[in-house]
Amino acid sequence: MPSENSNLPSELTKDTDIYRENVDFWDKAWSPVKTAYTQMPDLPYLESIPANLKKHGCQTVLDLGCGSGWLSIYLARLGFSVTGIDIAHQAIHLARSWAKDEHLKITFETGDITDMSYVEDTFDAVVANSIFEHLTYHLAEQTIKELYSFVRPGGVFFGCFDLVGTGPGEFFELADKTHVYTDKGRKGMLLRCFSDEELKALFANWEIISLKTIETGSRLLWARRI
Repeated sequence: MPSENSNLPSELTKDTDIYRENVDFWDKAWSPVKTAYTQMPDLPYLESIPANLKKHGCQTVLDLGCGSGWLSIYLARLGFSVTGIDIAHQAIHLARSWAKDEHLKITFETGDITDMSYVEDTFDAVVANSIFEHLTYHLAEQTIKELYSFVRPGGVFFGCFDLVGTGPGEFFELADKTHVYTDKGRKGMLLRCFSDEELKALFANWEIISLKTIETGSRLLWARRI
């Protein structure tokens, strides 16, 4: 249920209390988790990710918002060189432990995907599975612009953008329709549903290879750096 809040910033930045509460939410959400959940999710598009990465000649992959590392692990098992980044310290700790247990060489880093500093043309590909829903439009736009320099020319982006924001919960809305949750279980979490038109605008400088909707309502987007 939305609530009114008349003292909101026009654009959300890392300096706002709202954004700091969002970061706190993820740290608190991961802090009680003591072991990584090592079962791969039952996703109908999972096998298509490495297949398309190989099709486009990708070897080095950046996994945005990697959590405890399931997608990084999955790709590393298949021979990809993977770097995973997540803002939650405990999630990265779990990911490193999981990779060590499987004797996989994966670089896991604690960091904010809206403020990365990788060298230009570092990666062949970037994957972001159900990650951008937790950013405002402005932060998503900023992040995708930065990604463009991290990915080599001809490299690709894969993202799953979920249909979100329709369930129960207490929240208020920012000007761009991002939900900021205020209920006890999700206080500070950002949630936003991106339309197809917005996704096309966000990736206007890329070549969109495909954009399709699956049965759950999620959109799968593949794009190539021009």
